[in-house]
Amino acid sequence: MKILLYLFYPLSLFYQFLFWWQQRETSSFQLPNVLVISVGNLTVGGTGKTPFVQYLVRFFRKVYPGYAVTILSRGYKAEKSKDGAILADGLSPNLFGDEPSQHKEMFPDVQVIIGRNRKKSFLSFNQIHSKKHIVILDDGFQHKALCRDFDFVLLDANSPFGNGFTIPLGFLREPIRNLKRANAILFTKINSKNKNGLEKYYSNLKKIDPFLPIFSSQFESSVVEVLIHNELAQKTFLPKPNSKYFLVTGVGNPKHVFETAKTTLLSESIRTKFFPDHFEFNEAALSSLSDEILMDEILVTTEKDWIKMRANVGFLRELERKKTTVLLLLIQVSVLEDEKLKSMLTGLVSTYETKNDLVANT
Repeated sequence: MKILLYLFYPLSLFYQFLFWWQQRETSSFQLPNVLVISVGNLTVGGTGKTPFVQYLVRFFRKVYPGYAVTILSRGYKAEKSKDGAILADGLSPNLFGDEPSQHKEMFPDVQVIIGRNRKKSFLSFNQIHSKKHIVILDDGFQHKALCRDFDFVLLDANSPFGNGFTIPLGFLREPIRNLKRANAILFTKINSKNKNGLEKYYSNLKKIDPFLPIFSSQFESSVVEVLIHNELAQKTFLPKPNSKYFLVTGVGNPKHVFETAKTTLLSESIRTKFFPDHFEFNEAALSSLSDEILMDEILVTTEKDWIKMRANVGFLRELERKKTTVLLLLIQVSVLEDEKLKSMLTGLVSTYETKNDLVANT
């Protein structure tokens, strides 16, 4: 291990230099007439950004119904990412990306825009012409090209900083000290096993910024059955004893999905198949997958994966032919300091309204 440390440490330092130089050479653009809130992370892999973005959307739609909400995303691995696009629906994840498609499906009235060049995409495709407009910048902590009014950084409570090293020696996208740019930290995936070990991380964060707001959250999971024969409608599913499950997923942290499935389904009898994050689930992969599903197994997957699987009609027909039951794991964020966080968001909107002379019209 020490040999690897000596070998890769110079590369890690070189990566940090390249990151610093790229950030130094990038100027920030202020999107006109919008409140920009960034949701990002410090490490590679899944920290729960998608469900937290959805948490924010639900809050703003409920508390500020007069505001329009836009989710601005890169559209990772999407065919339209280079040119940019606005989503009409969530039915084409290959064109627009899995997470943006999931957002659009969940919130049809929310504007979802993708593009590698997010400034250009927003200016080209934005259809909202009102100052009462909130833009949620998905995966935006390292995206210096856009100014933001507030930066949330999410840390996975199971391993907030990985081994403490940046790429390629570790999982950090940038050094821990750069959290001084954050406006608030949200620990995700807190459970009884990792809760007591977070104190040292709190101490480290307070050394970076003693006034940095720190929040804690956990996932609340449920499961629904997809009715393949009824236009993919969904209904409540009650786990049954002795059922056999086959969990298939391509997300950033599949082990956490596995643990969530065991807890939600009240079962240890779960066979697994993990694919890389943002896996495309093309025709060949789905054909092979359908052959792997045993006749007495229930297929379990996430919303993010299903949004891509369901696009293949042949796969759906095969599931119906085999009478395979399909279950979706649904995840929502539950913030332990919910009222405190929502109060902070309310203050953020109030400040924005004051700056933009919107108070009298609210």
